[in-house]
Amino acid sequence: MAISLKIKGNKRTNEGIGNDLVSIGDNRFPVNDAQYPGTKGFTDFIVIRHLPDKSIYTVVTKNVTPCDSNREGTLYVSVAVPVKEHVKGLFNLLIELQNAYKSTCMNYDGTMYHFLSRNDSPQPFEEIMASHPVERYPFKPVVTSDDLSAKAYLFMSPEQICDLLDDPMRGEFSRFGEVVLVPVADPSQYVSTINIPAKIWRSYKIFVNGRQTGQVLSDPTKVVTITLPETSTHKSASVTFSIAGARETRVPGIAIDDEAQIIYLNIKPEAKPAPVVHDSIPSGDKPNKKKSNTMTIALIAGVVVIAIAAAAYFFLLSPKSAEQSLNPGILLPVDSAPNVVPPLPTDSLSKQSTDTLPTDTAIPTDPTDPKVSNDPEDAKNAKDTKNSNPPKAADTKDPKLNFEADLTKINSAEAQSFRTIKELYRNRTNHTEHTGYKSYNDKVEFVDGVVKYIESLKNGNIKPDEYKKQISAFAQKAKALGLNKLGEKLGERIKNPAKINESIKESKKF
Repeated sequence: MAISLKIKGNKRTNEGIGNDLVSIGDNRFPVNDAQYPGTKGFTDFIVIRHLPDKSIYTVVTKNVTPCDSNREGTLYVSVAVPVKEHVKGLFNLLIELQNAYKSTCMNYDGTMYHFLSRNDSPQPFEEIMASHPVERYPFKPVVTSDDLSAKAYLFMSPEQICDLLDDPMRGEFSRFGEVVLVPVADPSQYVSTINIPAKIWRSYKIFVNGRQTGQVLSDPTKVVTITLPETSTHKSASVTFSIAGARETRVPGIAIDDEAQIIYLNIKPEAKPAPVVHDSIPSGDKPNKKKSNTMTIALIAGVVVIAIAAAAYFFLLSPKSAEQSLNPGILLPVDSAPNVVPPLPTDSLSKQSTDTLPTDTAIPTDPTDPKVSNDPEDAKNAKDTKNSNPPKAADTKDPKLNFEADLTKINSAEAQSFRTIKELYRNRTNHTEHTGYKSYNDKVEFVDGVVKYIESLKNGNIKPDEYKKQISAFAQKAKALGLNKLGEKLGERIKNPAKINESIKESKKF
């Protein structure tokens, strides 16, 4: 079995928690007996430790007593998971194991749980563990600190704890020896040690044919289209996919490196057929070399005779030549020279019609250079890209492409119009070279998602409870991203329960 279980507790007064009450699998992992003063009197909470080779998840129950006294005791139900594995539904597994032990090995008097004196049986726990599949954990592992005195307390709803345990490796945890998740009904009434979102969307860079596009994709369910525009030698080619869809169906030409957070695409555009050149001489008629040479000599001789005659007329008989011979110092003015327009290069027209872009992002016309569109319809309209206008080069004087100006706008998102937010979203990839782009991009993508949700409220299909839950989640994430005023603005939408329906109807501003 990939995961292991260890249950410990103060079953008898003088024994402490030295002996394992239940042990399944490899029990060689530590269970820390601590008081956890930051839990503020809560009797049940979850403790996380990430070791180099395994992660330990422990449900702690405080309202218990030994079987032979009424002294206060503690029950620890711990699950150890190997570092590159993950239990699907980990939160539910921990709660089921805790409830199973309480119901089979303890008595409850209405306020306290009391250990039974008989030996505990492991059978129900093996069945529960077998019912939860173990899968590969794809992301980069995190190790918590060796300093167990450094504890982080996170006050979250049970739903938020469930989301966090679905992806428990957070870089912020490395500063602490243990992370304590305390379930509460209203997390806003408590102050957590660190402020992190319960559910995160990891940003993936997109590489096409070995080259980075500068685009990122975070939402695993979002469908995007990657387009290679048409060139003079290759036809346009497009691939439409989502991260979740690519994982489930294993789309050919798409590889996802979760640990490095990169999506690799291999797109092979179809080459255009070479133009057919027809021979002006019928294949059955072979030219006569002697006849051809004779005609060439005669043609050259005729041209020479004509040239000599024209020169003689010009210098001897032409009136203008005579006039000029009398006035050798007079020259033709520069303006009288005929206007000569140099011919366009033969590639100019084809380049103008083929080096085009399907949307608003500047992409070179090399068949290996991609363009990312967030509109699923672009897959069908890729053939129309040859009629679009080439994009302007990035101009730092253009306020739409000024990183500092755009950063100021997104940091005060609550004061911006929805139109401004959409412009920031469209122009965000112009700033990929700037320091702090990732943080900026996360904010822009998040606020754009909030705008789209609020605009969808005009459909009138949102239930008040779902609306309150979603807005609350938005407000929390806004504060986690440092957009505190936006978080407060969103919180005002659900602050007054009597005006929820009126709030839902407001779909044109934050």
